Amino acid sequence: MTLRKHPLSLWLFLVAIVVVGIVAHHLWDGMGVAAFILFLVSIEAKPAWKWFFDPPTNKGNGRFLSWRRVLPLSPREQRQYPRD
Repeated sequence: MTLRKHPLSLWLFLVAIVVVGIVAHHLWDGMGVAAFILFLVSIEAKPAWKWFFDPPTNKGNGRFLSWRRVLPLSPREQRQYPRD
């Protein structure tokens, strides 16, 4: 989470959610939804997720993760590739 300043429009939206909760006699629900939205907005984007799903490899030929490799379709093309 970041401790940055959020825009005024976000705070007004969160206050509106709490007010709707008060009007509907669900103060705690409105506060909970507002807190959850504030939490989601405060989460910082993580570029490390790309590394987690696509780790760098030193092989360089794309065969490190075989589930991502596009296999040749025709039997003749399949015979050209070495067996793993």
